[in-house]
Amino acid sequence: MRKMKRTAAVAALAISSVATMGFTAASAADGGQAQTEDRASCSGTKIYLNDDWGCVISYGDRMKISDQTWDGNGARLRWNSSRPNEHGKTSGFCRDYNGSENGTEECNYNFPEGTTISYKLEQISDGDVVDAYPWDYFFQAVV
Repeated sequence: MRKMKRTAAVAALAISSVATMGFTAASAADGGQAQTEDRASCSGTKIYLNDDWGCVISYGDRMKISDQTWDGNGARLRWNSSRPNEHGKTSGFCRDYNGSENGTEECNYNFPEGTTISYKLEQISDGDVVDAYPWDYFFQAVV
């Protein structure tokens, strides 16, 4: 009798483990795919400041910025380019001032191929920079 209970307990544990593994794998695949796609688009250029982040995406000459810090400040990606975009601009900002609950902002620029973009992440309060990463230099990416 004890052997039957032990066998039944082992079988129940095995079945629940297999069922949970299948559920966990499916959940990880669904959520993991979205995260992987986002990272691939920002591959090698994503920078963080607290919970805020920004990146340069070479395909399509885009930048993303996300204000994820609950601090009342906005976030922006300050950029300079080695050549002007189609509007003649060689500097600017990609901004997310909508708060941490409103998702990511994406800015689309048309730069000539091979343009070097220098960028840094800044937190803004009433138009003033209150924090930056990096503070005293810029990261670079080629689009």
